[in-house]
Amino acid sequence: MKELELRNLENTFYKQDKNRKYSVYLDSINSNLIVFSPYDDCDIDSICCGINNQAYSHLIKTLNNNRNLVVSWSQVSGTTSDYTIYYNQNVSELKTKAYKEILNLIYTGVNYNNCCGMKYQQVQNNVASAIKFNIDSCIFQEVKIGDKVQTQDGNIVIVTNENVHISEYLN
Repeated sequence: MKELELRNLENTFYKQDKNRKYSVYLDSINSNLIVFSPYDDCDIDSICCGINNQAYSHLIKTLNNNRNLVVSWSQVSGTTSDYTIYYNQNVSELKTKAYKEILNLIYTGVNYNNCCGMKYQQVQNNVASAIKFNIDSCIFQEVKIGDKVQTQDGNIVIVTNENVHISEYLN
């Protein structure tokens, strides 16, 4: 089984399906699922690398410290990745379902109120709310993959996709 390797993740997530583009990974210790939804030319690597440090740290901490979560993690080509964390899910049932079935089940009955279009969301008791972070703004300029760019705040970012200007901050 294919393992998902993410920095600071305490438990191992194993791929549950044979789908190449849309994938489901399970952490059997905490009963957590990650459902990846890459769009356009994106793949799982670009989703995992196309996220700012604060949002990534929050996601990993949440996965390490909670049980029965489903994370829907997606990315559209040319943007940073987005995620929604669904709390208190029946992962033992969901893990046997296909990708589309999982999404249909977790979306059912959720009240998204004014959260549509938010990059980072959480759903508890079928109510969605935004997860907000202080995200440094980048200086936008023409760049190439691997270039280092300094933000207005003095932070350094590495470009992982051509013409995408936000990536993981160096420590």
